[in-house]
Amino acid sequence: MIELDTRVKPLKKRELPAALTLCREVFLEFEAPDYPPEGTENFLAFLEPEQVGRIIDSGLLTFFGAYRDGLLIGAGAVKEQNHICLLFVRKECHRQGVGTLLLDAMLKSCRRSGAERVTVNASPYGVPFYQARGFQKLGEEQCRDGIRFVPMERNSL
Repeated sequence: MIELDTRVKPLKKRELPAALTLCREVFLEFEAPDYPPEGTENFLAFLEPEQVGRIIDSGLLTFFGAYRDGLLIGAGAVKEQNHICLLFVRKECHRQGVGTLLLDAMLKSCRRSGAERVTVNASPYGVPFYQARGFQKLGEEQCRDGIRFVPMERNSL
């Protein structure tokens, strides 16, 4: 079920702290319990505002936010115009279409940038979500720097 009162938009730099906090909180609840300490440390380091700000300033990262009644309920990011590197939705908003709305906005952005395929290193928790939206596994689960993921791609945008 997609909530009609949910709006997705690219985020401005001033909106990033709230998005990064949301990503951190959802990660700690759903992903970190299955990660080794090294993976949790590395992922949280990636979410540091200064680091993310530098990547955005370089033009390599675009953040999106999903809002309902003025509250940020989901966040996602596209790196290098064809790689989804973040997609998180508040627990109380799971299974309401928020992730799908974010993904659709990110895929549209990739399409506008000329991408013919989009990749994602899906967390084990997120694999079924991406498969249901046309992504195919490129291999088995991997662990790099303590971060667990399944490489996936979608060719039809």
